[in-house]
Amino acid sequence: CVGAPFPGPDRINHSPAEIQAIVKQARPDWRIALENMKGVYVIHDQATGEPYVGSAYGDTGIWQRWSYYAATLHGDNVGLKAHLAAKGEDYFRKSMRFALLEFWSMRTDDQHVIDRETYWKEVLLSRSLGHNKN
Repeated sequence: CVGAPFPGPDRINHSPAEIQAIVKQARPDWRIALENMKGVYVIHDQATGEPYVGSAYGDTGIWQRWSYYAATLHGDNVGLKAHLAAKGEDYFRKSMRFALLEFWSMRTDDQHVIDRETYWKEVLLSRSLGHNKN
């Protein structure tokens, strides 16, 4: 997957290790696509099914948000920090998966993105059964 071209926003299903490699290589096909879109994403644990729902909005775009995950693995999320501490970095890099749930142009209103993030947290029960703490 690491050497593979950008599959399209609706075909992302990548581990943190793969995201780290893509970011480290600054793959232009991935970077150009993801830095020009806002969106709602899920990071889920393949072993337990526990989801974390997040979003990228404002001026940053998905590329910048996911680059921060590549650097930290947890993106400064309380629930993901706890999961990482409990499971360890190797487990996290291999067992967690990134996917986009919805994506829009950078012209999309931030409140729409935030509202859709809230919707997906409710649908996927990411507060009660996953890693969202807000």
